[in-house]
Amino acid sequence: MSFAIVTDSLAGLPLAQIARRGLVVIPLSYTISGKEHLCLAPEGYDSAAFFQTMKLRGEVSTSMVPPHRFLTFLKPLLRSGLDLLFLSASSGLSSSYQSACMAAEQLREEFPQRKLQIVDSLSSSLGQGLLVLRAFDLRERGMCLEDTARTLLSLRHRIAHLFTVDDLMYLSRGGRLSGAKAMLGTALGLKPLLKGDPNGRIVLCGKARGRAQAIGKLADQYNALVRYPGDQTVCIAHGNAPQEAEALAQRLRQTNPPKEILIAPFDPANGCHAGPGALALFFEGDETVRLHP
Repeated sequence: MSFAIVTDSLAGLPLAQIARRGLVVIPLSYTISGKEHLCLAPEGYDSAAFFQTMKLRGEVSTSMVPPHRFLTFLKPLLRSGLDLLFLSASSGLSSSYQSACMAAEQLREEFPQRKLQIVDSLSSSLGQGLLVLRAFDLRERGMCLEDTARTLLSLRHRIAHLFTVDDLMYLSRGGRLSGAKAMLGTALGLKPLLKGDPNGRIVLCGKARGRAQAIGKLADQYNALVRYPGDQTVCIAHGNAPQEAEALAQRLRQTNPPKEILIAPFDPANGCHAGPGALALFFEGDETVRLHP
């Protein structure tokens, strides 16, 4: 292994993917009813109970990621003689990237003989997870650390993030969408369609009348924007909506079937902001995929 690949738990990859590839995941924290928890992967918490608590307006939240947590996980890897590639969640959504950069400054001083690359994925959830999987593919092909980081910096603009939510309040409360836009969507009684923009932030990009139409529009956008689906893994994350996630997957299989579809609940840190019933679709398009309305 030429270098270790590390990410944070906002990547939302299931334990099977983590174990199969030897991925190092730094768990981020969330708070429910005043008690802080760490979660490594979607299987690490009771997602159904978590989203039900949110539905009942229970108290759930996330907090800033301290640089010390990165030091705890990265130091032993560097001490063992490994170089590191760390893929963070989008700097537009999380403090993970900033904290990782702060930790990296200290680590480069302490381990001057080691190489450490920090990549802002401009993604979150399984969009970030797709980039992590691509990093392993690139390493397996023999690409060096620096070239892998450069390739990912280009590839991140090709990862589409499309999703719908039941209630914009959660995104607004977590600072991921302006309160005015959230109020407008709720007042109109419509199902919002959202996307990740070129800066890794969440923006409104459409609306649908009802849940079925929202799912249909996600599938339509996939059909319009996906490139070479038969060569890629497509991911779907959900806020305790497994049947709707499977319904969306079936739509994709009927039109432009991908090589594989990975379906998983949102990790709790992303789930705090997406909310119960959220449904997100991640895939690779061309370099303009985040510019489309």
